[in-house]
Amino acid sequence: MSTPRTLCGLLLLTLCGTVLADEPTPMESCLQLAMTLLAENPQLQERWQQTWVEPSSIHEEVYDGAVEGQHASKRLTAQLRRGDQSDGQFICLLAENGKALSVDHLDDADTP
Repeated sequence: MSTPRTLCGLLLLTLCGTVLADEPTPMESCLQLAMTLLAENPQLQERWQQTWVEPSSIHEEVYDGAVEGQHASKRLTAQLRRGDQSDGQFICLLAENGKALSVDHLDDADTP
């Protein structure tokens, strides 16, 4: 027979398992792809470590294009900061399911 403590533990384990199994947010998916790509380039990795994404600048919009044959339906942009200064714009293209397909960086001079 189960005790109340055992039942509470099982309930907590079930709830935690559900939370841990959640899919990453679009931004998390983009950052994961960026980190994978940066691992191959030490110069960019060093620059990335000095910058951060301005949370209030994250913007997701509808997009219609393709990345290596896969349909991209969302475009996520965010302002990058290095200390008090802008360090360009982070751009990520996503599939309909939220999977990041492509990440890019535009310097401030290249931003329209």
